[in-house]
Amino acid sequence: MVVRLTLGILGLFHLANGLVMLLAPAQWAATVVHLTAPDHLHFHFITDIGFAFAASGVGMLMGARHGVVNGAWALAGAIWPLLHGLFHLKEWLMDGPPPIPGLLSEGVGVILVGFAGIWLAWVRYRKGEA
Repeated sequence: MVVRLTLGILGLFHLANGLVMLLAPAQWAATVVHLTAPDHLHFHFITDIGFAFAASGVGMLMGARHGVVNGAWALAGAIWPLLHGLFHLKEWLMDGPPPIPGLLSEGVGVILVGFAGIWLAWVRYRKGEA
């Protein structure tokens, strides 16, 4: 039950992030990546990623539902946040970690959330009604 509840919370987090990226890309860019004047390419990129986060959120929410077969939805939803987190971790290893505010937001909001999501999804998938 705790695994499913936590998957639901992570699913809402990713869905909300994706919806903000889709509905308010300029505000998202200014807040998250500190890009004050996004151009067409930035808006296209933000929209692409927004769809990926929204889809991941929906997958994780579907995976949080009651029923053993829904564990596969959890795994499907957790893949994109994991890949995103791995990419940020690779950047840290190659270029060094960001300053303290980014260290916390990326470390927790991207890397830790990505790893936690896939671990919870795997537990959900393997144990069924976890």
